[in-house]
Amino acid sequence: MRNVKAVLKKQILSFFKNSGMFGMPMFFLGIPFAMLLLIPDVGDSRHLIVTQFVIMFVGLAMVGVASGFIEEDRATMNLRFMGMAGVKPYQYLLGTCGAMLLVSLGALLLFGLMSGFAGQTMINFLILAMLGASASMLLGITLRLTKFAPFTPIVAMLLGVGPLFADANETLANIFSFTYTHRVNTAMQEQMAVNLTETFQIVGINIAIILVLFIVSNLSIGLDGEKISANKA
Repeated sequence: MRNVKAVLKKQILSFFKNSGMFGMPMFFLGIPFAMLLLIPDVGDSRHLIVTQFVIMFVGLAMVGVASGFIEEDRATMNLRFMGMAGVKPYQYLLGTCGAMLLVSLGALLLFGLMSGFAGQTMINFLILAMLGASASMLLGITLRLTKFAPFTPIVAMLLGVGPLFADANETLANIFSFTYTHRVNTAMQEQMAVNLTETFQIVGINIAIILVLFIVSNLSIGLDGEKISANKA
């Protein structure tokens, strides 16, 4: 637990010090806020505007920030140092995701307020969006630790923007229908008035698949309980 707390504290400080990681989620949060502030009489469009940026925040920004942590920790040799200090992969994962979840909770709460959510609707939104953000964090870390790291921006873009294009294209809607960002997008557009049980199940399956990929990739590249470095980081 001590190692998890140490990683969590370190990653929170890194997030606010690194303008690249800090700037991306703040950009997606700031744009709809500025639009609603400058154009207050948007009517029903308010909710649709916020929804678009929530999906980009969950799918694009969170994958990018998660992979950014790995990139920074490799560049500064922190992965190697933490491995030498006895930090295990799951402890690094918990600490890093924990730091990002704290940041995400604050941002998603503001997104919910901008959407006009309240009460149980707000709670459902936060739970679903946080689960989606968790999936993105796991995916960003998993991709960055493997040989597929160069594809991370592409995957992030597909998850963050794909569901928005799928709204206007049935073929794309079928392709993205089983992705967690598509489910978050659909639930938000319907103001959480959807089958939440099925939605949570699909998002949970996404998380489980990504977690398995994380474990398998660690075993294949030698990232185990004895070290936290990867690919000779």
